[in-house]
Amino acid sequence: MAVNRAWAAEGLRSFSNRPRPLPTRFWVISLASIFVLALLFVGHTSDSLPSIPGLNKEPEKAQPPPPTPESNDPPKGPAKNYDPEEFDLDENGLKMWVPPHMDALVHGVHASDGVKRKPTYPLDPFPQTPMTSPVQDNRPRPWLGAVICSAWDIKRRMLIRYTWMKMFKDVPMDQRFVISNPGPDWRAVIQQENATFGDMIVLDHLHEDDFTANTVKTVEFYRWLSDKSPVKYEFVSKMDTDLWVNARAYWDRQLLPRLDVVKSADGNTVTGYKANVNHTTIGQFYYDSYHRTAFPHGAIYTVTWDIVNLLPKLQDKHHIIAGEDVTMAWLLIKGHQKVTMAILTQEEKFEFDHKDTRPGERTPWARKGTDVTSSWHAMYGSEILAIHQLKKDDDWLMVAECFDERGIKEMPPYPEKEPEDKGEKPGYPRPFWTQIPNDFWETDVDGTLLCNGIWKLEPGVGRDMKKKPEGA
Repeated sequence: MAVNRAWAAEGLRSFSNRPRPLPTRFWVISLASIFVLALLFVGHTSDSLPSIPGLNKEPEKAQPPPPTPESNDPPKGPAKNYDPEEFDLDENGLKMWVPPHMDALVHGVHASDGVKRKPTYPLDPFPQTPMTSPVQDNRPRPWLGAVICSAWDIKRRMLIRYTWMKMFKDVPMDQRFVISNPGPDWRAVIQQENATFGDMIVLDHLHEDDFTANTVKTVEFYRWLSDKSPVKYEFVSKMDTDLWVNARAYWDRQLLPRLDVVKSADGNTVTGYKANVNHTTIGQFYYDSYHRTAFPHGAIYTVTWDIVNLLPKLQDKHHIIAGEDVTMAWLLIKGHQKVTMAILTQEEKFEFDHKDTRPGERTPWARKGTDVTSSWHAMYGSEILAIHQLKKDDDWLMVAECFDERGIKEMPPYPEKEPEDKGEKPGYPRPFWTQIPNDFWETDVDGTLLCNGIWKLEPGVGRDMKKKPEGA
């Protein structure tokens, strides 16, 4: 396996006298495993840790989680179709949407059941989390990239730190992991990890469990930012742990055009950035037919700071308990807040399909004849911003080898003669947004398309998610 930069093993290979260096994959996984074992050893052999600057401050009083839904649980089962006769219209003749009256389903668990679960450990306050950049170069960083993860997923955090986070460390982005409170048994382990890397936000008022992670965790993360973060970011990206992000290209193509550069008086130094858009989300449209709701796909989406401030306030008023991304949509619907939806195409963000890779090769690159208009395919071309469904470490590291600090490497040519393909063939399912019902779409007063009463497409973008040429 040929790589141009051994970015994950540069500090380790000097100790090897082997004539043929071990592959980068070996060193990355070994480093992650060693660190995990070290943290576990510290956590189970120490009752307390020495004072750590920035971590042992007196914690602020934690806000309680949102209250449970009303005692009269809404009906179980899928949402009913909207009846056009049920809609009230606003002064512009647009529909006044309301969320479906239903008991939301969260990964197979009804919300009314999930909120009744019994906690298995006390929520002792965690030491305050630092929010200082590990890279102290005084450059303005208007972008926060936050990976929402389980406290116990130390190995995956190590893989992320030593792959795309390290590779794109010069991109003006603060990089963070967001976890809930894992309980007193894990306090020392997490505290030591954060003392080492300084890149973790602990929501100490939330239990670390699947139901919490998939319902209120994102909104409560926004609450933490709004109330406690010393930095007010122009853009905040929420990401999954199985998502690879080409941060270089994401910054250049999605964020920088939406920022105004602030310079020093002499015009020679960049002193900051200011978003030139508001109430904006950057993501890929998704439609949930069970909940009959449209929203940005949760693997990655980016919001402006005004949305970070708004959603916790709406949650305090409406107390939505549903899937995290459904929650976002329902809160905006209840708040009658329109949001500009900047679309990521299927070439830019997609679900990784191993069946679409080149037959006979160990590669994440797509086979000849791939369909990049599908939501599921392998890597193709130079437009890639985010790759989801990289749950296997081997797939993650294969993808990592296709990038360097400048972004994506050039796609290798197809072999002159492809080997016989005896594996399962890709299905190329249609994009998520193609399922959005016709009656969800309206034309807003400014001529842009409006979906579900809240999601405004950018000017010129049609229901095919493509921007029409000017003058067309």
